[in-house]
Amino acid sequence: MIISFVSIKGGVGKTTLAVETASSLANHYGKKVLLIDANFSAPNVSLNLGIKPEGTLHDLLSGKIRDLANVTYESHGFDFVPASMEYKDPIYFLKLRDAIEKVKKKYDFILIDSSPNPQELLPVIAASEKVFVVTTPDLPTMFTSARAAKIALMRKTPVEGIIMNKIRHPDYEYSLDEVEKHFGIPVVAKIRDDKGIIESLFYHKPHTVYDQDSKISSEIKRFAGSLAGNPEKISWFMKNFGKMGKEQVNRELMRKELYGL
Repeated sequence: MIISFVSIKGGVGKTTLAVETASSLANHYGKKVLLIDANFSAPNVSLNLGIKPEGTLHDLLSGKIRDLANVTYESHGFDFVPASMEYKDPIYFLKLRDAIEKVKKKYDFILIDSSPNPQELLPVIAASEKVFVVTTPDLPTMFTSARAAKIALMRKTPVEGIIMNKIRHPDYEYSLDEVEKHFGIPVVAKIRDDKGIIESLFYHKPHTVYDQDSKISSEIKRFAGSLAGNPEKISWFMKNFGKMGKEQVNRELMRKELYGL
């Protein structure tokens, strides 16, 4: 399954979510995962993981390197393809889809971190089978993120859900229902802002490895579990006395749709 995380705004947490989802799918669910940094003008995956690559996606798309395997590295249980922060030679974005198709059978999941630049976003969406839109629950970000969803839908690439990220103060931010109304797309994860992310970045570790029991890690693990086909785990107390959150219901519906259940 080829999945991209998109938004037409920087700073919403696309790279972090892509890295954490790759980590969770690999380490919690035993999946073979490839993460591709396709933020062509401002890549961050290798910085997050503390790796200085020799070859990058830019080398592949410029024709200097022919095989994606030659620019693939391993970190924390998953493979990843970095991009170059500074690159002067012309690159051919549309080669991305063909490069991914050649290695698709080697992986259970190929995740793509995208650029907020609409022109750079197009080849990512063209290469994807499913799209998740990442947004923070404020109007300016939601407005620009909705453009990313529109681009995907115009390209007839399914938008599977919205990820509400960096929730800080719900009293002054849009609710799940309001976000869904704005996008017309279900919210499949709600992730609060947490300084623990900064700590894990400092040590160049995915947060789902650095602190597996944090609330952020738990929510990402639930999201990744749905992608992997695992039913949502509901506690005894929740089954008998509680009520499932709407994002939990949406994840379960997504899982059933993805796996034809």
